[in-house]
Amino acid sequence: MQDWRTLVDVLNLSEVMAKAGVGPEVLPVCAKAQESLHKAALRYEVSKVMGLDGLGIQAIRELIEYADLQQGSVCRSEFEKYVQKTRNYIKSNGNLVVEIT
Repeated sequence: MQDWRTLVDVLNLSEVMAKAGVGPEVLPVCAKAQESLHKAALRYEVSKVMGLDGLGIQAIRELIEYADLQQGSVCRSEFEKYVQKTRNYIKSNGNLVVEIT
């Protein structure tokens, strides 16, 4: 469960950064990763087994690569602003996004 939560946090942050102009090419990968993480959560509710299919694993690998590039392309203070922006976005949109912890 903690690994799933971490992946969701990476996804949310990458999406916010991309929409702000930092690596917007990651958005299609975010959509694939989000779909895969959603399927994994639904599967977990039924079977209590957490896992991703092959497409999901590939999407997560790509997401992590892009997230590393995004985070490495901004200074620490700017990155922290994106983290806060992500938290604020989640708070203001309630059930539209998965909450970051």
